Amino acid sequence: MMHRRGYVVWVIIAMAMASLFVAWRYVGYRLTNRTLPAGMTMAGLPVGELTREEALNALEVAFATPLTVTYQEHQLSLSPTAVELRYDGEQTRANLDAALTVWRTLDGFLAYLLGRPLTTREVPVAVTFSEPRLTRFLDRVAYQYDRLPQEPVALPAVLDFRLGQPGSTLNVAASRSRLASALVSAGTSSAELVVESQPAPQGDIGLLRQLLETRLDGQPGLVPGIFVKGLKTGDELMINAEVAYAGLSVLKIAVLEEAYRSLEQPLDVETRKLISETMTESGNFTANLLLRDVVGDGDTYGAVERLTASMHRLGLGNTFMAAPYDEKDLGVTITTTANTRADTSAGPDPFIQTTPLDTGLLLEMIYQCSHGGGALMLTYPDTVTTDECRAMIQWMGQNPIDSLIEAGVPDEVEVAHKHGWISDTHADAGLVFAPGGDYVLVIFLHRPEWLQWEESAALIADISTATYRYFNPSE
Repeated sequence: MMHRRGYVVWVIIAMAMASLFVAWRYVGYRLTNRTLPAGMTMAGLPVGELTREEALNALEVAFATPLTVTYQEHQLSLSPTAVELRYDGEQTRANLDAALTVWRTLDGFLAYLLGRPLTTREVPVAVTFSEPRLTRFLDRVAYQYDRLPQEPVALPAVLDFRLGQPGSTLNVAASRSRLASALVSAGTSSAELVVESQPAPQGDIGLLRQLLETRLDGQPGLVPGIFVKGLKTGDELMINAEVAYAGLSVLKIAVLEEAYRSLEQPLDVETRKLISETMTESGNFTANLLLRDVVGDGDTYGAVERLTASMHRLGLGNTFMAAPYDEKDLGVTITTTANTRADTSAGPDPFIQTTPLDTGLLLEMIYQCSHGGGALMLTYPDTVTTDECRAMIQWMGQNPIDSLIEAGVPDEVEVAHKHGWISDTHADAGLVFAPGGDYVLVIFLHRPEWLQWEESAALIADISTATYRYFNPSE
């Protein structure tokens, strides 16, 4: 009997403690009724632990505040009145009260007591806007800010180019959906429009042609011959590139190539001296010695015949030497496609001729050979090596004159070239090793009877500048 009485006492004590706990929790529950339940949101706005009036006021402020809209770097303001946005405070208050009804009943207390989450966390908000007005807003934005891609443009006055500019198009349908969500969300103050970018158009070498032709206008009697080739891109430009010109000292590039092709042993001191004076001092006498002693085995005229045959075998059919430098004792006239043209003449020397195209292609062959390939190595696999072609380029690089092609590129850019001139024809031809990609540039200028150095030097430098800027566009 005593044991049973003790059990009843413990039950009564437990029930009393449970009642005290429930009463304590109920007091806490009643206190929470003064604010909205934790975790509750209205139109995306967290309102938990706000009073009912604070929450409703926050909604009214949110829906009266303009929405910040971003089109790429442009920030716009979308006023609620612009889209006839209507916030119904009374209906929203009723929705909130309906949601709170469950929370303030016995079921709500039990949920609070057991720590269960709210069944309904998001309270509906009565807000509407005009879809047609929103569409008109987006149409105005597209009209004002959409941009078609802009083609690159040549700027002859400054020997430069304006790069192509990218375009942008507003995706109205996707942006409408994004703005519609933002307008009815009290928790969102900004929205980024969906803008589709279009890449900037890339210019072709026709831009460089346009610029050069503009620069060459107004040069009475001048016959310019130009060949440009991007060794990285393969872009080519030719202006009178297949017209025959006097070969000048530019043809010493071919003499250098034939000398190396004829050598079976490393350069001795005497041969090195001949090459140095030929390529860096433009010596005609030493060029003839290279032809006689290295290319022709003691026969100068045999050497020029061998050089001409070699050029033709390489496909350079408009390049020839009919006589050594400064010697005109020859009764043979060599005709080519270039020097028999009826439309254009550059008064070529009958004994030493080439074209800008032939010279440029030879430079390209030497360049490719220096990288282990190309037509020169394919044509003469047993008599020319990569190291020899690199040596040829090094010799051409030891010809600094601070003028002509060199004057048109930055000081730090390497130029391997050979220049030459006579009274009526001035020329420079070389490889330019530029950050934007290596390229070939060959320029011949001819004016009958006399061509002023000051004019030709400035013109060649300008052509070089424009070409460099084409392959190395500034941002």
